[in-house]
Amino acid sequence: MPRSTSPSVLDSLSRRTFLKGSVAAGAALAGGGLFTTAIHARSRRGADTPLEHILVACQENRSFDHYFGYAPQVQAAGFGPPPGYTQPDASGGTVAPYRFTDLATPDVPHDWGSVHGQWNGGAMDGFMTHSGIWAMGYYTATELPFYYSLFEDSTLCASFFCSLLGPTWPNRLYLMAGTSGGVTTNGQWGYGIYDSPMILDLLDAAGISWKIYNLGWDSVPYGNTDNVALFWKNFEHDSRTLGSKGSYLNDVRKDRLPQVSFLIPSYARGWDEHPPASVAIGMGIQEECVNALRQSAAWESSAYIITYDEHGGYFDHVAPPQLDAFGLGIRIPTWVISPWAKPGHLEGTTYELSSILKFIERVFGLPTLASVNHRYDAATPVGGNYQAAAPGALSGPPAPPRDGRAEIGDLFECFSF
Repeated sequence: MPRSTSPSVLDSLSRRTFLKGSVAAGAALAGGGLFTTAIHARSRRGADTPLEHILVACQENRSFDHYFGYAPQVQAAGFGPPPGYTQPDASGGTVAPYRFTDLATPDVPHDWGSVHGQWNGGAMDGFMTHSGIWAMGYYTATELPFYYSLFEDSTLCASFFCSLLGPTWPNRLYLMAGTSGGVTTNGQWGYGIYDSPMILDLLDAAGISWKIYNLGWDSVPYGNTDNVALFWKNFEHDSRTLGSKGSYLNDVRKDRLPQVSFLIPSYARGWDEHPPASVAIGMGIQEECVNALRQSAAWESSAYIITYDEHGGYFDHVAPPQLDAFGLGIRIPTWVISPWAKPGHLEGTTYELSSILKFIERVFGLPTLASVNHRYDAATPVGGNYQAAAPGALSGPPAPPRDGRAEIGDLFECFSF
């Protein structure tokens, strides 16, 4: 199941066909079995908010401009492509974005090398030359009716970037741990291959309840799961990672949601909006999950966040700030849905996937991962899955968890408490 297209031999291998021996080698490269910083419960008070439940739904592979750049609200606020926006093609011409009317379109390249070509040092002019004509399509309210309906009563983050200039799994590692530890490819996965601290460790240490709901179950050994929490030793066999769509709807209905939930739609079933899956299917599942929450007793104390792991190769005109050698990555859509969200609001604060960690930490009074995980403060590993190091270098650039950085917001700007 290839998640990206890359000129390198390693990235051209699909998740399904990557040799198991390589997975074991990748685990050793990642530092499996090395120290894990002890995390102790803190007595800090959480923020004074009405929130008791935070739900994070992470979809797949869509850029901000591709979904919302031509929405009237976005254009009026100056967050969409400017008039006359085009991308150069390979023959000296230019190509303007065009409307997608098909709900299922081909996948386009979005590996480390292709994304860096699209970004082109911040020029943002390589989408046609590195991903082709399919990268230039965009949707409107006609194709995305539920998502566009959120403009009425929710907040759209207009400067939310993925974490890394690369593909799915490294970005999802940032969502769970604030860093990928230098991993830049989709070539490393498996039960228990990581042991550095991540958000679930912080929640457990503080006695905060959590659960991961799999909206359709995908296989870890087969290599098509996006439930990367299973890649950590502490949680590879934890029953709290094994929730289902049915259990989510049941927990909502019976008012027994945990304090923090992650919703992981199935890639294998095409429920996550990852091309070539129909955007209508993944959107429909999110509509069902959001509406169930809105109709529940938990709604008044909840915040539901819909984000994307990365941009999938689709065009975006905003150059991401470069906080380190790995990113930020390309801008992605992110909705904050809550009775406490600013209605009809476009928030311009700079966010990335670690901002969601910062939000959880602030609401519940948790320490930052940056304060307890110092494994990558000075350097990261090198090898086939670590492509940020200079050729021949013995170590890669630092990648401490980004939840300790003041340059990114914590989503509190999206609320009126």
